[in-house]
Amino acid sequence: MFVFAMELAFWVVWDLVLSFILYFTGAVVIRIFTFGKTCYPLAPTSFFQRRKVQKRDPFNSAFIVGFLFYALLFAAAIWLA
Repeated sequence: MFVFAMELAFWVVWDLVLSFILYFTGAVVIRIFTFGKTCYPLAPTSFFQRRKVQKRDPFNSAFIVGFLFYALLFAAAIWLA
């Protein structure tokens, strides 16, 4: 039972850290490519505090852009190696 609890705690912390890194990267990439016209908050905690049902959730957009950035970076590293 203790092992299950430790594994669950590890995955919760890992998920929070990974989601923060991916969101932050996506928000920065969007801000760079739109020349600052679209400003997502750099900390996803503001979205966690005021979650509303929206047609287009900005958290998902920044998260997906961050994921794609790291996926393309990984693909470029493999291609160049």
